[in-house]
Amino acid sequence: MRLFIGIPIPQDYAQAIREIQAAWKGRLASKVSWVRPELAHVTLKFLGETDEAMVGGIVKAMRAAARGRFELQGGAGGFFPLRGAPRVVWLGFAEGMRECAEYFAALDVELSREGFAAETRPFAAHVTVARVREAARGDDWPGLARALTRDWPAFGVDSVVLWQSVLRPSGPEYRRVAQVALGTQD
Repeated sequence: MRLFIGIPIPQDYAQAIREIQAAWKGRLASKVSWVRPELAHVTLKFLGETDEAMVGGIVKAMRAAARGRFELQGGAGGFFPLRGAPRVVWLGFAEGMRECAEYFAALDVELSREGFAAETRPFAAHVTVARVREAARGDDWPGLARALTRDWPAFGVDSVVLWQSVLRPSGPEYRRVAQVALGTQD
């Protein structure tokens, strides 16, 4: 099973991302693969190909890392890598990044106890909006970042999801394997 752990985003975020994508699809000369808005999420940890027998340990790690619910609020748009031609277009967060990073750090520790490698890259909470396969000179990347930067509403994160990613010719399909409540914030 190809698995990852993440936070679903609310429908109003998906709708706004859909509208931004529709406005920008014809404006870029770059070869861009737009993420289907209904699949958009905050990835906490990509686990990759995982034996189904490990699912119980993963869920146990997700529960052990839970420290209470928190809120996220979208912020500015941006790109990875930070310098050079963009490869990933993302929506970042203005609020809740510390709490999200704390959950990720606890989750990473708990997953390492279950045999998963600890993350070596710094965690950056974001929603991937598009992947750039080939960047063209002259595209208005700052304009796209501005379009993603708006007054996003805050939303409560009261659970995290273990998803299975099934790769299809038409694009990925995500199936919920487990959902873990984060509990109440102290």
